[in-house]
Amino acid sequence: MNRTLRLIRHAKSSWQDPMLHDFDRPLKPKGVRRTQALAKRLGLLPDTHIFTSPARRARDTAHILHAQCQVTQAIEEIQALYTFDAVDLMDCLRLLPDECNDVTIIGHNPALTILVNHLSTHQFDNIVTAGYVELNIRAEQWHALAPGIATLQHYIFRPEKSGQNK
Repeated sequence: MNRTLRLIRHAKSSWQDPMLHDFDRPLKPKGVRRTQALAKRLGLLPDTHIFTSPARRARDTAHILHAQCQVTQAIEEIQALYTFDAVDLMDCLRLLPDECNDVTIIGHNPALTILVNHLSTHQFDNIVTAGYVELNIRAEQWHALAPGIATLQHYIFRPEKSGQNK
């Protein structure tokens, strides 16, 4: 069985209020625009399951995508997705429900970039904010995630610019 794993780095967040904890930073207007552009490029994704970090910038990104891509399942926040560590991220993904064959994860770097490079043979230097990577996972169950188990399907790093969908 093949599974689809969509990995999205939260959109650009605001550092305007230096007193805000990292966890509470909202999206910048530019981040909102990029997320809207990404959603437009992705189109309808009614069958995906969105799992997000509970950090505000990730939740805001998730809500925009959920609405614009017309996702039918509710967004699920997972505390363990608020990580910058790829090993912790992999451990979290291994616990995903097996009935979910199409999963969208909204999280943080460097964990996302390292995870993609670990799961597939494609190597990225950096997944940018509002960056999207889609992997085909060759596994019956999520707990079977392992190095080299994924094939890169495509990625989008600058959704607002034409010609950047690869």
